[in-house]
Amino acid sequence: MAKSLLIVSALFLAVVASVTAAPTPKKQIAFNLCKKSDPNLDRCLKTSIQSVIPDLAEGYPKLRIPAIEPFELPSLEIEHGKGSSKAVSIDLKLKDVKIMGLTSAVVDALKVDVDNFKTSGKISFTKPLEITGQYTVNGKVLVLPITGNGPCSIVLNEPVLELEEMSGTPFEKNGKTFVQIKKVNLKVASVKNLNVKLENLFNGNKQLGDSMNSILNQNWEVLLEELKPAFEEAIGAISQDIVNKVFQKTAYSDIFLL
Repeated sequence: MAKSLLIVSALFLAVVASVTAAPTPKKQIAFNLCKKSDPNLDRCLKTSIQSVIPDLAEGYPKLRIPAIEPFELPSLEIEHGKGSSKAVSIDLKLKDVKIMGLTSAVVDALKVDVDNFKTSGKISFTKPLEITGQYTVNGKVLVLPITGNGPCSIVLNEPVLELEEMSGTPFEKNGKTFVQIKKVNLKVASVKNLNVKLENLFNGNKQLGDSMNSILNQNWEVLLEELKPAFEEAIGAISQDIVNKVFQKTAYSDIFLL
């Protein structure tokens, strides 16, 4: 789920940056640049970015922007003890991860401080975010032991992400201003509910596995509290990496028509 929620936090910057580079042969990206002097700059950027999100499904290899439908991750680890929940304590490792639903992102709010190289915003989704992969789990849920490995599915319904701050440091190159992102602080603000299915729990014991899946889904709020810190940390780190790759090729001064 990490990288999933990932690129969404990076979308507004990665998308804006992508318009100044050569498009892929398959399609032409249509993006309206916004002027720094525009009194409605935030609204202009919000509208322009929203119009481009569906076109990012296949990614932009020349800018090293990966496909986001589905978004693929080699692995994701949820470490025991990082969450605030006392009822759930697990080590959950995922590999061959895929995240579906990112192109349903809606930019609900966006605020850009061009002069101080800071951005904040809020993003929701019109479709569930579904994370699938191969899992290994060990730990406790409501004092009950949980162990297993196999296919899994985690579905977040109506998630809302809040980008509290993305900030960078400017530097000059070839007479132009570039920016390196130094900080990304992104939070899972809310989720309507969470659905989990872990197959092959307890060495394939169907009765125990079905019971544990039922317990997890009935107590999804406490499970989410255990998972959130790892999700947020991974999302922030990956977003920072992707945006910086984009900004290596795109001058900040070219993005906002300074």
